[in-house]
Order: sequence, then structure tokens, then C-alpha cells
Amino acid sequence: MFIGLCEDGARFVIRANRIGAKTHHLAMHLSLRSARSLLPSLVCMLLACGESLGSEPGPNVRDPDATTADTPLAIVGVNVVPMTSNTVLADRTIVIRDGVIQSIEPSASASVPEGAVVVEGAGRYVMPALIDMHVHLRSSELDAYVTAGIGTVRNMWGFSVLPAWMRDIEAGTRSGPRVVSASPGLDGTPPQWPETVIVTDANAAREAVLAQVEGGWTYLKSYARLAPAVFDSIMSVARSAGFPVVGHVPLAVDVRHAIDEGMRSIEHFTGYDRALSRTGRGGTFGWVDSDPSRFGSLIEATVQAGVWNCPTLTIYSTLARQQHSAADANRIVANRRRFVLEIARAGGGLLVGTDAGIDVVAAGTSIHDELREFVAAGLSPYQALEGATTNAAKFLGREDIGRVAVGTQADVVLLRRNPLMDITVTREIDGIVLRGAWRPL
Repeated sequence: MFIGLCEDGARFVIRANRIGAKTHHLAMHLSLRSARSLLPSLVCMLLACGESLGSEPGPNVRDPDATTADTPLAIVGVNVVPMTSNTVLADRTIVIRDGVIQSIEPSASASVPEGAVVVEGAGRYVMPALIDMHVHLRSSELDAYVTAGIGTVRNMWGFSVLPAWMRDIEAGTRSGPRVVSASPGLDGTPPQWPETVIVTDANAAREAVLAQVEGGWTYLKSYARLAPAVFDSIMSVARSAGFPVVGHVPLAVDVRHAIDEGMRSIEHFTGYDRALSRTGRGGTFGWVDSDPSRFGSLIEATVQAGVWNCPTLTIYSTLARQQHSAADANRIVANRRRFVLEIARAGGGLLVGTDAGIDVVAAGTSIHDELREFVAAGLSPYQALEGATTNAAKFLGREDIGRVAVGTQADVVLLRRNPLMDITVTREIDGIVLRGAWRPL
């Protein structure tokens, strides 16, 4: 049994779906005072039925076939998780035209445009399409992101054919998420990945950085083997060019120095591992003996500098269990989770990213594992989702994605239950609207 309470001016709308084996819709309009007086009775009704708020709705509707972005769309009778606040807007109708959300109105007073394809919400939930903030794209995996409910990705290593893929995706001739990409990685020798830009001389940094600016990439990617002088030169040129630097803190660079130099985002907690380890080790090994007494000062410096972190907890958990004993792996996971929680409590910027595309975690579906890791670290489902919606959009400088609001891009997913009650619900996807086009899943 699902009961939703929503304030509609001075009234509340109470809707109950499914009693026993049958489906019913009961709507009662009450004054605010009357609704409050009936709350104890409503609680008793819920307990008597053996179900609770957020349980799976009963109607077994058949969703319409896929549409194109030029077809008006109305999602009727749906509960909206806008991600503008930790709330649910019950029983709304969302109208979408030309890839943009045009209205979100109480269903009782909303109008459906003539000729619109109608998706019956039937008590289900709509939230923003997710944003995976650390991927390595492959052509064979592009659609996997869409079917996992991901509308946008930040690709973390540019390559020569990617701009053509991005144009095809935007034109609708290739299925895939919206792509924002970092440049090919700037690194020292020997190179670890294809299309690496080798920079071993500080005097060559200017040419290397400006070439990535001219290449049209959104971010500059720094990598592990850059020498300190080269890193400093790259950061200086990038600052002058207004080109944000993201990626790894090089092995020869202290994370405090990278923070002071103004890295926009640090991936996987690179650099923090060595600074927190009692033995100065890096990678998974650095988290085996990390010293929690060192967390505070590093987090304070991070927050004050406005540096974001994309911790990629799931892939590190996977690697820890592959590379270490069970006891050490548990310590690695626990220490990284604790660091995430303390950053969150200090008000630091956290991004949800998976590092999919390098044959460790699955493209698309691993974002749901990552969200679960954030909650396991102690964040609420809403806080975890912020890292894959509103906060990710804020980092990207995009006010038109990452939330469900009038005027934003129509990138939303239709879920069976309320993700604010249970983060695992993000896997229960019945459909996605991407750039205004509906697709049942």
C-alpha cells in the first residue's frame, strides 16, 4: 500500500494504491487542519496493511513504446524526486516538449497536451538521470550507461575518435549518454595508456596544455608520472588559460601542493593515500595503515581550496579484495569510507564516479554499486545521490541537468520505488527519458 501526502495550496492529497490483491485509487481533499488530525489513523492504516511508505506500487501498467525527442511526452501520476531538496512531490504530471521539462503540476489540475505520448506513473517515482563522473568510454559500452539510468558521463581520458562519437550521440544517430571529456592524459614516461601526451620538460608544458585547449576538451587530465617541475608548469599554464585540471596527483607531488596549485578534482584519492599512510605507500596499500588522526588537516585544506574528490570506492574495494588478505581489504574499505564520510561532514565536494571501462567494474551498472558504497560510508541516500546528480552538475557548470525542474533538460529515470528510502532502488528502472526521448527498459 502506498500513501503519499503532498501539500496542494491549503489542501493535502492522499492517494492509496493497492489494497489486497486489487488496485484502487482513493483521493480525498482535506483541509490542512483535518489532515493533521487524521495522521494517527493513517499510520494505523499503514500498519494494518503490513506495508509502509515507499513500498512498491501495485498497478501493473504497460508503458508505451520508445519515442523521439520531437514527440510531446507526459508522465502522469508520478512521484517526483527533484533533487533540489530532500523531498518528494507526490502525484505530479510532468510535461516534456523538445527535450525540455515544460511543467510539473499536481495531477489533479494538470493538463496533458494534445498528441502527447502518456506514461502512466501509477505511483512510481521520477528522479534525474544519473551522472557518472569518472568513466573511460568504449563504443561497445555506450548504451550500457543509458540502460543503467545514466544521462551524462565525464570521460576521464580523451582520445581521437571520441569527438565524432559525441557528435553522433547529440545528433541521435548513436545511443549513449551526454559526454563531457577530459583531455588525453599528460604524463611522464613510460606511457601507461594509448594517446598519452608525454611531457618531460617544464618548458614544453605550455605547448602541451594549449594543444589540449585547442582540441576542445573540457578539462586537462594530469597523470601519475609527471615530474614536480613539469606539474607546476602545467598548472601555471592551465590557470592562465582558464583550463581546469583534473586527474591524478602525480607520484612525485605532495597532495597538499596539488591542492594549493588548484587542481579542480582529484580522482581515487590519489595523493591522499601516501599522505595518510603511516608508511607512505600509495594505492590500495596506502589505505591499509592510514592514520585517521591525519584526516582532519587534509580535509580542511581540501574544503578551503574548493577541491572536489571522486573517490571511486567500488573499484578500490574490488582491487583491495584482489590484492590483499580479507583482513587488510576490510581495513582498506573501512578507511576509505571513513574518509568519504569526514569529507561530507566537513562540507567538501564529492562526486560519484566508477572508473568503468578498464575491465574492473561494469560500465553503467557499477554506478549503483558506487551509490551503495556512499551510503555504506554513512551518507544518507539523498547525500549519495547528490554526488551523481546536483553536485555533479554543479561541478560541470550545468544548471540544466541533475535535477527535475521546469526548464531543465528532460533527462529523467522512472523508478518503481522511492530511492530516498532505499538507495538500491536506483537499479529498479522502468524507463528513461534522455534528451526528451522516452525509452522503456
